Amino acid sequence: MIRRILPLARKETLHIWRDPRSLFLAIGMPLILVVIFGYAITFDIRHVAIGILDQDQSALSRDLVSRTRSSEYFNLRVVLDDYGQAEGLLNKGRVKLIIIIPVDFSRDVDRGADTALQILVDGTNNNTALITLGYISRLIQKFTTDMLTESMARQAGLQPLGIPVVEPRSRVWYNPELKSANFIVPGLIAVVMMVMTAMLMSLTVAREWENGTMEQLISSPVRGYEIIVGKLIPYFGLGMLQVLLIVLAGTLIFRVPLRGNLFCLFTVSAIFLFCGLGIGLFVSIITKSQQLAYTVSILTTMLPSFILSGFISPIASMPKLIQLVTHLVPARYFLTTLRGIFLKGYGFSLLWPEIIALSVFGILVFAACLRRLKLRLE
Repeated sequence: MIRRILPLARKETLHIWRDPRSLFLAIGMPLILVVIFGYAITFDIRHVAIGILDQDQSALSRDLVSRTRSSEYFNLRVVLDDYGQAEGLLNKGRVKLIIIIPVDFSRDVDRGADTALQILVDGTNNNTALITLGYISRLIQKFTTDMLTESMARQAGLQPLGIPVVEPRSRVWYNPELKSANFIVPGLIAVVMMVMTAMLMSLTVAREWENGTMEQLISSPVRGYEIIVGKLIPYFGLGMLQVLLIVLAGTLIFRVPLRGNLFCLFTVSAIFLFCGLGIGLFVSIITKSQQLAYTVSILTTMLPSFILSGFISPIASMPKLIQLVTHLVPARYFLTTLRGIFLKGYGFSLLWPEIIALSVFGILVFAACLRRLKLRLE
């Protein structure tokens, strides 16, 4: 058996080595995708362009404007002269948020009357709008707390420090800096690995059909599972090299912490590779055209991995039916393990449900490949 498998593996390795496009797809493309997506996809929102209309022009309103100007989250682009400018600025996209401080703002505050600030937000991008509203709400809440503290101190004839204030002190675990790269990059590893391994593997058997060499394999004493294993070995080695390069890129370029065990990371990655290679091999067996195999592999891996794995949006927020469908996406389980290993230091004891799910998926896919190839050979 080994004597028949090794020549097939050697033949496939030589084909990859002599084809610059395959080498680039296997080694260069994953790194390029991780770097591009790592920088392009971010949930960090800083320096939001805003405008302010200060109709009060008091010391209190100027204090609020100063706090907004000094915040790292906002970039004060425009100081409005009248209310009529607001719609034009938002419509042209020059600012994303406008704060309108009403007339007699400070007088109403001194009298203890209810005072309202008008906030106009561009809601075209709902995610940016919600995050920006959260930023401005926290800034105004802090401004109000400081203002009440000083007012109470003046009424009691005390120094402001004499007024007790409850100050929350938050401690963020696993991602203290709240960097979106720490969340995005591990997910990118799962998506890129799934797409690249399935795409490369999908061209193998289809290439044999196109070149007319599949008939020679059929007439030889090589069995179906030996063909599969022989073609799998070189791509599995390339896949593990991809994992190593992408992990190095994530930790060195994006500074994503790797708190877990490397052995655990590469073990789970190896199981996931079998799943991705199995999908690509199945596509390659059922199609006789490399172009068709390439297209089908992209459609069956990229879209589900991006949309249904929890990479962009949490699975819990999806409709119940879609949540059930996500159980058929191996990237869902691999993404969970990657984020657990990278950010939380998970080990085998906590990741066994995902490992079992990936193993079962890989076994089922390869069983389907064997059955389909047997039918083709017959």
